[in-house]
Amino acid sequence: MLKVFLLLLLLFSLFFTYRALVINRKNNKQLKAQFTLQAALLEVNRLLGDSLTLELPSTMQQMVEILANRLSASLVWVGVQKTMDDYVSILSVGGPRRDVIVSARIMAGSDGVDGSVSKALDSGSVQYQLLQTDPSYRAWSILDDAVFHASLCVPYRSLDGAKGVIVFFLPKSAEFVSPNHTLWSRLADDFAVYMERRKNAVDVSRISGYQLAVVDLLKDILEVKDLSAARDLVLSVLTTRAESCCAWIMAVTKQKDSLTRTLLSARGSMPEATLRHWLEQIPAGQQWLDDAIRRMSTSGHAFVDIVRTHSLLEVWRDSQIEMKKVAVIGAWPLWNESGLQAVLFVSSNDAAYFSNNLQVFLHQLTEILHMAEQQLLNKSEIVRRTRLYQALLDEADAVLKMQTEQPLIEEICRRLVDSTLFEAAWLVRPEKSGTLATLAFVSSVAKAINQQVNGLSDESEQDLILHAWKTGQGIFPTRTHCKDASSTCVFPVAFLPVLRGSRVWGILAVRCSKVEYFSADVNELLKRIASLLGRGLDEIDLKLQLADEQRRQSWLASHDALTGLNNRRGLDAFFTHAVLRAQRNNTLLAVMIIDLDDFKPVNDTYGHEAGDLLLIKVAQALQAAIRGTDFLVRLGGDEFVLLLEGLHSRDDLQPILSSICKLVKAPVLLGGDVSVSVSCSAGLTLYPEDASPPDRLLRHADEALYVAKRSKQDRSRYWVNYLDLPAAEKGD
Repeated sequence: MLKVFLLLLLLFSLFFTYRALVINRKNNKQLKAQFTLQAALLEVNRLLGDSLTLELPSTMQQMVEILANRLSASLVWVGVQKTMDDYVSILSVGGPRRDVIVSARIMAGSDGVDGSVSKALDSGSVQYQLLQTDPSYRAWSILDDAVFHASLCVPYRSLDGAKGVIVFFLPKSAEFVSPNHTLWSRLADDFAVYMERRKNAVDVSRISGYQLAVVDLLKDILEVKDLSAARDLVLSVLTTRAESCCAWIMAVTKQKDSLTRTLLSARGSMPEATLRHWLEQIPAGQQWLDDAIRRMSTSGHAFVDIVRTHSLLEVWRDSQIEMKKVAVIGAWPLWNESGLQAVLFVSSNDAAYFSNNLQVFLHQLTEILHMAEQQLLNKSEIVRRTRLYQALLDEADAVLKMQTEQPLIEEICRRLVDSTLFEAAWLVRPEKSGTLATLAFVSSVAKAINQQVNGLSDESEQDLILHAWKTGQGIFPTRTHCKDASSTCVFPVAFLPVLRGSRVWGILAVRCSKVEYFSADVNELLKRIASLLGRGLDEIDLKLQLADEQRRQSWLASHDALTGLNNRRGLDAFFTHAVLRAQRNNTLLAVMIIDLDDFKPVNDTYGHEAGDLLLIKVAQALQAAIRGTDFLVRLGGDEFVLLLEGLHSRDDLQPILSSICKLVKAPVLLGGDVSVSVSCSAGLTLYPEDASPPDRLLRHADEALYVAKRSKQDRSRYWVNYLDLPAAEKGD
């Protein structure tokens, strides 16, 4: 018996030793896989950090090759799902078996609902699925289970709303990190940040490119011999420097109640004969073109049409194989003294092509065309004044490059002096005290003159400046403006009013060594430069106004105008990231909908203004009750949504819920002696205990709110947790 016992003891010992070795080996493999993934992420980060201004396809190709090599994947691909599309487009493929790709699109809508790609995009979480059972790849020839065993799909989302995936095809023998590990989320976040940073870097580089293109065009436009050549120059700039796929100009002639259009010039990927066929033969194209010209004639403003949201443009695109990829078409008016003369059309394959910077650039191009037409009306005058217009172009260059007021003024004065036509240039403004403030001064002559100009010791000059300020008329030197009655004026000075916002804003002064230098040509040049300076200042003001309006519109798009809280659109943009953070940090996310009790009687009794004031006060109370990391939204009416992040347990909710109830019930003074108070009902759910997508989490919280309001008379607390509801009361 003892021998049997010892034998059994030995067998048990061997079994547990072997089990420990297996577990240890498994843990070592997992640690090794994590180390390999971290090394791959570091290498990818270095690549992305060094590639912000490089070609995107090349960078993405290098990234997928790094991931495939490092992680021993059979194949790695990156795809993107544009807004409103039901499919994912494959952007780049890498790995030793990339030849298996048979489709450039993966269905992500209802057709691919059970596929790993669709699941990853909808849930925002990493998906692992056997390739043989994955409907995402029905059309693919995936036969070798040893090589193509499973897919691991990592979703990412850019700030502009586009969703995408990074997908790994893994062999059966591959050792990989668990899909729930935060390293996969880090890969997605790093790639999304790179895409946003690259977009910003490209935008910055394009601004400089647009400015250089305008400067070059201003110089080249002087050499054209007719308006047709000027149009070709502009179209060439658009298709080369601005990278449009096609651009053309159509003349517009108004005859009584009808408009006649004629194609003048075209450039780009579509041959002119094909474009002309579309414009003249295809009914949908003709209808859209006529409608576009009518809109332009009526509004007088540029516009952009998105092809996939415009039925006529979709018909045109489907009828022309050369334009299958066109995403947007913009139209810019070309004016002359008699009205709308022509329309500049620009198309692109990129739906986000018409950025604010590009639209400013297009406006500048139309202004240059208008300027070219005016110049060509009197060719002999342009030739005779070549030097003077070159000086004017130098000033235009300064206006285009300067983004702020002071550098623009100083650059204008410096270039006037550098032209050798003038010895000094400065800009002054009368102050309320009666003194003259010098805003900028540049001189090429002696220090004594510099001191005299800055001090403005000559009272006659001050009188002339004040006269130009009051009348808005330029003053050019004559012998009566000199300091003495000698035959030659020592320091002849001209004073030009600068208009800003249609009002005199300052006086531009220029000084020559002799009064004779102020010929008719020079005087005309000075008027144009003063006008150009004023337009440059107006452009700066307009850009600031546009920037302010863009910020305001962007804010209004995602905020409630009454309370200043985020609205449903702001909630949608924040919700997905909040869910991802909860996954990454292994914390709870509370989704809560609050509805005010007894709000309607206040509205009916005291009016809508009182109701609005009450909503504002409640919004302020809710904001005061929550933490800085929480997110408050007004859905509409008297409904609010709260996203409470970083919760470690349900107990963390109690202080916040108590504070909300207390602050909401606090009396609100509506004016005079009128004071009202309301209570509230709330429904909530907790993610990931409720592992639903964002829209369903909101629905669950709303179902809990319904239960809370239904039991308002006999409830012990104002809120109900969806997770605590019986199955019979849940909607799904």
